[in-house]
Amino acid sequence: MTKTIIHQLSLTGIGGVQQSFVPYFQKALKDSEYKHLVYGMHELDENYNDISEYYTNINKSIWNKLKFIYFLYSSKYIVHFYNNLASKKVYRLLKYIPSNSIIFHERGASWNAKDEDKIIFQNNTSKATIVLANSNASKIMLVKRFGIDEKKIQVIYNGFLSKDNEYDPNDTKRYSEKFSIGYIGRLDTPKGVHVLIKSATKLKQYDFFIAGDGVWKDMLMDQAKGYENIKFVGRVKEPLDFIDKMDIIVVPSIREPLGNIIIEAGFCKKAVIASNVDGIAEIIENGVSGVLLEPKKEITIKYLPRNAIPMPKVVVNPLKNKLTTPKEVDSNELCIAIVALDKNKEKKEMYGEALCVTVNKKFTIENYFKNLEKVYDLW
Repeated sequence: MTKTIIHQLSLTGIGGVQQSFVPYFQKALKDSEYKHLVYGMHELDENYNDISEYYTNINKSIWNKLKFIYFLYSSKYIVHFYNNLASKKVYRLLKYIPSNSIIFHERGASWNAKDEDKIIFQNNTSKATIVLANSNASKIMLVKRFGIDEKKIQVIYNGFLSKDNEYDPNDTKRYSEKFSIGYIGRLDTPKGVHVLIKSATKLKQYDFFIAGDGVWKDMLMDQAKGYENIKFVGRVKEPLDFIDKMDIIVVPSIREPLGNIIIEAGFCKKAVIASNVDGIAEIIENGVSGVLLEPKKEITIKYLPRNAIPMPKVVVNPLKNKLTTPKEVDSNELCIAIVALDKNKEKKEMYGEALCVTVNKKFTIENYFKNLEKVYDLW
């Protein structure tokens, strides 16, 4: 009997989880030994209409809720939860429904959890056969902050682009003939975009392009007001096209469980300057496949916009594999790193090539798919 995998996540908005899930799901429909369905808590975002026939909104009807409860109970199904270890709703559900076919997949939500959620983490983990983590940093967060047994955790790196991907941009026309620095991602608290903009105000000879949307957008645009070299391009449909138009990519994150954008930059053979925090160092080797800057400056954010992601209480120091107080990158050090790559194009190209080798080895959709199939084979 072929088991069915029920992926429990909501495909709303564009985030790292959604971005990497949809290519995986499309591959699974074609190549997996298992059947696959998706159950979420919200209506499907139009960006994911390609898989709409496989998506069900649990909250749309009582019948949908009852079906999901049956999936948890039945041995015919494996329920794969994404970023739900801290969910009180899931905790209350699992408290009364016996199940031996549950996977929890930590993709970064634990950075936003509260200390008092520890008992929820531990109880939800006790109901799972295995807990997956998208990086060693995520594993460290679960073990050292929430007391999860490390023997129950398996690290599986995200993968959503194909091995030896020959990227062929749809439009090779650049945004600017000047040296171009790009950022792409959510405009929200953990991403540290305010530091990049501060650097941009000091480097008027370069053009900076900010791609993405979020609750920080208006505040960041106010910070950039009057600087013609800082341009907001909004949400882009094809991240690789945007990355290909840049000379370098900057990831100035305050916290970053892994860093999908760095993986995409690697496939485009673009050099990356990033914060040395959390899982980023699992992709970039400083001075070999990119530039890592130590976040050692106190956070300069004075207030958070309404509905912004809260500042994490702790992050992972990848040098010591310990939890530490979050800091931000120094904008002056970021300026120096940007200028250095402009002046040394050979090194810039070397970093891009080396990063490409890394992502093709460790962060492909083929690896991700194969590793998940092995997890499902446990049943």
